[in-house]
Amino acid sequence: MKDSPDDANPGHFRTTFRLELVRAACLGTIETILATFAILIAVNRFESGPAVKALIIAAPALGLLGSLVVVPLAVRNGLSAGRASGTISLISCVGFAIAAAGAETESIFVTGVTLGIGILAMAMPLQTHYIRRNYPNAKRGRLFSITVFVRAFTSMIVSWGFGVYLDVDFNRFPDLLWVVSGAAAIAAVCQFLVPEVPLRVSAEKRHPFLESVHVTRHDKVFIRLLIATMVLGIGVLSSAALRVDYLANPVHGLQFDVKTISLITGIIPSLTRLLSTFFWGWLFDHVSFFRIRNIVNSIFIVATLLYFLPNQMLPILIGSGLFGLARGGGEIMFSLWVTKLAPAEKIADYMSVHTFCAGLRALSAPFIGFYLVQWANVSALVAMTCSLALVAIFLVQSGSRLFQERERSESRI
Repeated sequence: MKDSPDDANPGHFRTTFRLELVRAACLGTIETILATFAILIAVNRFESGPAVKALIIAAPALGLLGSLVVVPLAVRNGLSAGRASGTISLISCVGFAIAAAGAETESIFVTGVTLGIGILAMAMPLQTHYIRRNYPNAKRGRLFSITVFVRAFTSMIVSWGFGVYLDVDFNRFPDLLWVVSGAAAIAAVCQFLVPEVPLRVSAEKRHPFLESVHVTRHDKVFIRLLIATMVLGIGVLSSAALRVDYLANPVHGLQFDVKTISLITGIIPSLTRLLSTFFWGWLFDHVSFFRIRNIVNSIFIVATLLYFLPNQMLPILIGSGLFGLARGGGEIMFSLWVTKLAPAEKIADYMSVHTFCAGLRALSAPFIGFYLVQWANVSALVAMTCSLALVAIFLVQSGSRLFQERERSESRI
């Protein structure tokens, strides 16, 4: 399915892009909590068990699961994509505020952080929808990569600042949660100001809750890629869930200090993600997204091997950098690849099915990771991750062949 001619309103494009730049800085601040500090707080303050740590890591999955019903709910209430997204960000703001206010109690902290992190993921189909409708086709990857750059740069700076701040006195961690709550509030304002993007061209507001599944279920290429991303995600997310715990937990024999962990899990991957983001954006606009997907998959394999197996600082640093590199490409692919397959008016439907499946794997993967290491060892986790990534590579190649056959068939009509 080739992109249709550009239909983006120039005024809408400029306004949306400016607002997305501000929102990207807010998201860069928020993601440091999930990437590093929520687990650090759970380990150092509450000595949480594997179930609690897995729940925190899996928080985005809860929101991704809910994304399947976000589109019909927004349609039924007559909300534009931006206003629906802004409402979700406000709920996230409340979640982080709850975690900050009750930070001395593990249950309140976990509930608030889970709500704050998880609810944001529900808005992804809506955000992809207004980006698809408001950004020009020929520049969409590059423009999105600029916001990824801002997000990664902010994450890198904030992660270092938070690490230094907590290294002085770890008991000040509630302050971080208040900052993140404020960032979610600003993100909500940005989304409320996004130019109106209706989710349906028709005035009809009824939208069955499983309509998105019905719309996409006959697209064989889409289904093949869903399976590939599911296989890859289970492997990569299972190992990614252990990245902070592997460095902080004395069971694994490393037990680095807060600043070092912040450097490895926050600064370095954010830096490589930052430096590569424009390259990935250019690739998305000019190279087959199937090829990009498999490049990213291969980088994840190498990163996992280096990060977890040698148990030495230099390979860990290189592996962390490669994780950031792969994440830069993976984020663009995750957010935009459906725009290469779906008709413009069905972007939110395709994306909601994609994010729902992402929620299933993101919810299960951290539990698989933590309990596999507890039952076996880190090497077993690495073997599983790399094996599943290889399977995903073959599935993507298969999807590419189906896509080429469909393109040839459409060109003959």
